[in-house]
Amino acid sequence: MIRAVIIDDEPLGLNALKVLIERLDMQVKVVATTSDPESGVQIIESYRPDVVFLDVNMPKLNGFELLERLNYKEFKLVFTTAHREHAIKAIKNSASDYLLKPIDSDELKVCLSKIIDAGLNANIPHKQRSIIELPVSDGIVMIKQSCILRLEASGSYTNLFLKDGIKHTASKNLKYFESILDPLNFYRCHQSHIINLHEVTKLISSDGYFALMSDNSKAHVGKNYKDIFLSKLKTI
Repeated sequence: MIRAVIIDDEPLGLNALKVLIERLDMQVKVVATTSDPESGVQIIESYRPDVVFLDVNMPKLNGFELLERLNYKEFKLVFTTAHREHAIKAIKNSASDYLLKPIDSDELKVCLSKIIDAGLNANIPHKQRSIIELPVSDGIVMIKQSCILRLEASGSYTNLFLKDGIKHTASKNLKYFESILDPLNFYRCHQSHIINLHEVTKLISSDGYFALMSDNSKAHVGKNYKDIFLSKLKTI
């Protein structure tokens, strides 16, 4: 399943594109949308989508400026615009395609077909491997992603807490694991924590925010991460 994000300051246009994508039924799932371009930056960083549909003309932060703020850029980019003259600049920004508003269903279908035919799925498996390899002192431990409860940074190392109570310490930082864990099931809810969303039992709001896990351990949820954290819980 290809995961898509839509960013457009016009709610009507945003919803229209979402409906078109759903009607085409091309194995593309819209995982998040926003009409606020500044929120769009955080959404892309958090959801790490495969495709981003990005409006060009937006207040405060246009599409090109939004791209400059991103750290995560491993997605296919499709600009949506009412102005054909933006096409050249879109191509220079390595856009996979651009769609003129109002977006035509047939043109959208062609756009998605090109992305799929270009081998998008070949770029996804490293993020969605069901098993990860964890080097340890006497070899390599094979760990199913579904067995991971949560991860916690420890300097340049990462502690992995498994459902069976076992703890492993890896000589990889949290950012490394964020890049290989399935973003549909795992979320970096704080600079020092990644959690398995399926193992969250409660959000605690006392002296900050904390995710209570199925083993009764807690992971800090950063204030700026809370809204996306709650929205992700609704999708699992």
